[in-house]
Amino acid sequence: MFVASSADVLVKGYRPGRVPRAVRSEQLLDLAERLFAERGFQAASMDELARRAGVSKPVIYDHFGSKEQLFATCVRRTGEALAERVATALSEETDPRARLRAGSIAYFRFLREQLEAWIVLFDEDGLRDSRFAAEASLIRHRQSDLMIHLMAETSGTPPDHAGRPRLEAMTLAVAGAYESLSLWWHDHPDVPPEELTDWLLDLIWPGLEQLTSQLAASP
Repeated sequence: MFVASSADVLVKGYRPGRVPRAVRSEQLLDLAERLFAERGFQAASMDELARRAGVSKPVIYDHFGSKEQLFATCVRRTGEALAERVATALSEETDPRARLRAGSIAYFRFLREQLEAWIVLFDEDGLRDSRFAAEASLIRHRQSDLMIHLMAETSGTPPDHAGRPRLEAMTLAVAGAYESLSLWWHDHPDVPPEELTDWLLDLIWPGLEQLTSQLAASP
């Protein structure tokens, strides 16, 4: 599933027609995320969402405008939750490699909780069009920015450092490896997040360590 909350339970505490707008929106998002994860964007219907929410379709459109806007909101919320989870994990460590490992484990644990939804986001033909490219790109860039910040902090390279473009380029390449590995994981779910992380760090950390050392030694 995507990110879930207790909004669906909260709705039951209100009489029909008396549910606050914010609570109703949260409930609809929760249910929509589950529906998209189960069926994908193309097959998920607003009729089914309305049935699950116990509302009419006009209520859904009043809150989100369209099926596309609803899905984009779900994508955005998932990305924000992932970024928060990874940033929290990074903040709990001080050693650069330990920080990257903690952030990577947090990333893969989040995906394990929502792996089917993640596949919907990044591996369905219908989601590669321009309607959702911006939201998917925000998730990618948010994760890349976290890694760029970590590696820049490790090597002491400010934004105007001559080697900053190289750092950003290599970090984006590494971020692509994380995304590709997450898709591979869909077919190999028995691999624990910690083991998956160690495999990846064994591959990428020597190069990242060499890169940060070179940047730290250059003007």
